[in-house]
Amino acid sequence: MEVAAVQSRSDNHAKGIDVSHWQGVIDWKQVKNAGYSFVFMKATEGTKLVDDRFRINAQGARSAGMLTGAYHLTRAKKPDDVKVELEHFVQVVESAGGLDAYKLPFVLDIETKEGGARANISAIVHEWIKQFKLRTGRTLMMYTFPSFIDASLDSTFGSVPLWYAYYNSGTPANKGGWTSWEFIQYTNKGRVPGITGNVDLDEYKGSEAELMAAYNSPQPGSQPKIPAWKEAGRQWLIDHAGISTDWKADDQLDIGTLGAILSKYTEAVVNKKNE
Repeated sequence: MEVAAVQSRSDNHAKGIDVSHWQGVIDWKQVKNAGYSFVFMKATEGTKLVDDRFRINAQGARSAGMLTGAYHLTRAKKPDDVKVELEHFVQVVESAGGLDAYKLPFVLDIETKEGGARANISAIVHEWIKQFKLRTGRTLMMYTFPSFIDASLDSTFGSVPLWYAYYNSGTPANKGGWTSWEFIQYTNKGRVPGITGNVDLDEYKGSEAELMAAYNSPQPGSQPKIPAWKEAGRQWLIDHAGISTDWKADDQLDIGTLGAILSKYTEAVVNKKNE
């Protein structure tokens, strides 16, 4: 027998939406003024598809003062497919402001059954979570819904943040190892000023102040984790191109810095040939 999850919805919770190209042109100032403080946006799907409104939606929502998040709809058939999809997602996000511009968690949307059996789909999701952490240093959140959890996921995801699509009244039941949700999508027929037609409506698990404290207020003295691949690249340049150890792995790579790196690398190659 399933028991009720830890929390239910509340009128005091922060309000948000999620969008894709289906919502067309959006007046983000109207959305923000209507009391919506956050938005998740579709970025990519599979290995090639890019939502053609993603970049402009991201720019518009941030300009209006909303917290933004991006999601990828996976079509992976096996765990080995994850790496290509993940790189596609990350590159598109990087081209639309960069990872740091998105304050909300990045999301894996898992709702189709290309992976077939429950064990294989669960393995695909675990591979996504692991590879995304290695690639970006960040924890991936999952988006899914009750019937998909029942049919296609095992019970090993309780520690993964959940964006739960739950359209029924009352408190959601525990499923898939989850006993709470981070965000909940509670309807796909919302009406919001600034958007023509229906839109998905969402809610954070706490108040707007708690949302901002969780995702828009870095802890004092905290520094973002630098992915291992960036630090390894920095060390390679120090060892092989003679760059200064003062350069950090997360420094912005402007044209002057790039020129200096290329100059030092060329000089190192020439010197090695002349030895």
